[in-house]
Amino acid sequence: MNFSRMFRDWRYAVFYRLMLTRNQPVISLGNAATGCAWHFNPTELNSASIVYSGGAGNDITFEHALVENFGCTVVIFDPSPTGVATMSKPENQLPQFKFFHVALAGQPGHISLAPPQNPEEGSWFAQSSGAQTIQVPCTDLISLMRENGHARIDLLKLDIEGSEYEVIDSLLAQRIPVRQLCVEFHHGMLPGIRRSQSIRAMLRLKARGYRLLAQHGNNHTFFRAGSWP
Repeated sequence: MNFSRMFRDWRYAVFYRLMLTRNQPVISLGNAATGCAWHFNPTELNSASIVYSGGAGNDITFEHALVENFGCTVVIFDPSPTGVATMSKPENQLPQFKFFHVALAGQPGHISLAPPQNPEEGSWFAQSSGAQTIQVPCTDLISLMRENGHARIDLLKLDIEGSEYEVIDSLLAQRIPVRQLCVEFHHGMLPGIRRSQSIRAMLRLKARGYRLLAQHGNNHTFFRAGSWP
């Protein structure tokens, strides 16, 4: 029996109990079987809401559900071959979807993506080198918002295969008004990413007024009440 691991798991369980808030309504939409179901607070979402979704992958059931249930326009960005193929399908040619063939990162430029670890699942991930990596354009959140003429984001989904940490750092540093953040942290899923990185990101979010609304596996949802300074 690995007592060290048991202690770490117990410590993280306590951490989540202390972080989670239970004073907000929560619903779930999307495909739970593929890990693409997200829990969030629906009370402020409507047809005028601004929703950004990073990482289409091969499943955008969550984005479809947002359109069907709230009439939202959803800005989707994913430069990977998997994401581009998904967004090219006839059923995904909705007027409420606005697709950008670009990765979300901490700053504009280019990043290298490595092929999926699981070809069936299809998620390309950020990796600086490798024989099979591809170069794709990337941008930061504030540049994408300026391009779309948006001053705020009501819901931001980040399933961007390891780039979520730098995007969160940029979001907080630039004081971008994001009301709700759905993010998949990739500790234990991608090489070189430790759970401590996710814990630090969560603590930085908490320090800026975000509260952990839901946690299911590596999927986390944060909600920020009140106004921005």
